[in-house]
Amino acid sequence: MEMAKEIMGILYEIKDTLNEHSGILREHSQILNQHSQILNEHSQKLDMHSETLKEHGFILSGLRNGQEMLKAELSEMRHQNAKEFGEIKEQMKDMGDSIDILKDDTWHNKKDILRIKKTMGMA
Repeated sequence: MEMAKEIMGILYEIKDTLNEHSGILREHSQILNQHSQILNEHSQKLDMHSETLKEHGFILSGLRNGQEMLKAELSEMRHQNAKEFGEIKEQMKDMGDSIDILKDDTWHNKKDILRIKKTMGMA
């Protein structure tokens, strides 16, 4: 009988220890559940940030493409302006040459007119 009491005492101690451990496990389960909830919230935030970053990536890609197109257009405009400026410069040179020829012709005509006037006695 003494042995049965001892066994019962030990079993009660084990039961108390198990009850204590069950309480601790419940507390830890609650803490783990809270941490799981926090992690899920963080995961959702990370997913949202990931989507935002993807959208920003698309926007930046579009901006880069637009910028490259504008650079190409600007380069073409510069090339066209340089070509037109070269043509205008050539035309101005031709006009300058024509003016020099006209000036020489005018000078020769004046000399001829003066000679004719002298010959006719008008000068």
